[in-house]
Amino acid sequence: MDKKYNILYVDDEVSNLNVFKNTFRRDYNIFIAESARDGLEILDREKIDLVLTDQRMPEMTGVDFLKSVMVKHPGPSRILITAYTDFNALKDAVNEAKIFQYIQKPWDEGEIRQIIDNALDIHYLRLKNQHLTRELQKKNSELVRLNEELIDLDKIKFQFLNIISHEIRTPLNGLLGAASLFKSEFEAEEFRKYKELFDILDGSAQRLAHFLLLAERITSLKARHFELKPEPFDLHRVIHGIVDEKREKLDKKQLKLKLGLSNSPESCFAEKQLIEICLSEVLDNAIKHSERGGSIYILTESHRNDIMVKITDEGNGFPEHVMKNIFKPFITHEDITKEGMGLDLALINQIVKAHQGTIKISNNPTRGACVQLIFNKLPTER
Repeated sequence: MDKKYNILYVDDEVSNLNVFKNTFRRDYNIFIAESARDGLEILDREKIDLVLTDQRMPEMTGVDFLKSVMVKHPGPSRILITAYTDFNALKDAVNEAKIFQYIQKPWDEGEIRQIIDNALDIHYLRLKNQHLTRELQKKNSELVRLNEELIDLDKIKFQFLNIISHEIRTPLNGLLGAASLFKSEFEAEEFRKYKELFDILDGSAQRLAHFLLLAERITSLKARHFELKPEPFDLHRVIHGIVDEKREKLDKKQLKLKLGLSNSPESCFAEKQLIEICLSEVLDNAIKHSERGGSIYILTESHRNDIMVKITDEGNGFPEHVMKNIFKPFITHEDITKEGMGLDLALINQIVKAHQGTIKISNNPTRGACVQLIFNKLPTER
């Protein structure tokens, strides 16, 4: 034991009190009282861990005393000592005074020591449990407070991003319009030398507009300010449309695109525009990280309630340490930031989660990466 426990023994016979104190004073801090009233006074001023009392005492029985202790000082364990086989008193002691155990006189030192040790062990465990419960309640209250702060910060972040988006988008649209107008004027030979500069300007503005769009959508989905409007649509037709849009990028890197789609239409139940964003972003990433002259594979697998789209490339794949944070927005690892801010996969993950779908990203055994997107065919409860 790290400290001596405090034990109170109440008995109207002084000789019993002295024997008990002399027997156990080396192991415990012993307090003695010749009456129930004296015992209650000791309990009022001392921190007592265990109370023992004789049953037959003048003015108040041991059971009545322990009942008073239980009401006023419920913490200490309680033991009744009696020289009589009084079954009614024992019944009251167990049912009303909630005693730990009773001991018959004359008590044996070894037996009573074992009972006291057991009672104090349970008392210690109860105190430990109460302490842990209070700590848990305190931690839970702190978590509730922190969660409320996070919700408030999320709202502020969403509002702040809306303001920033509005302030950036207006001049950005003007910049894009001016760049497009200038580019159309640069066909003349005397302005040809400036065309490359304005191509860079236009590309940078387009990239900024794309980044802004992704950031807005991620924040809206995460803050649940974006209400999904799912509907059935032909997923294969969407895939063919996206492939047509990427044809120029594919040809520029001399990439071969191999489709593994069935001839029959596959109906996907989701918000079509968001699924188009997912597939477009995944295919863009595959194109970015593929080497010239490589191949990209797109295939679909239809199941009873869902449909999987699998896009595989032959690039270098993702480093293992990047895979651990692959869905975090604004990741800054150089392998990701060479081609963007790491928002694409974060957005895809948010879209898939919003549709109660599944996204799996892995590296191929030989080379390249594989992205699997699984969407529902049928409406599901949200």
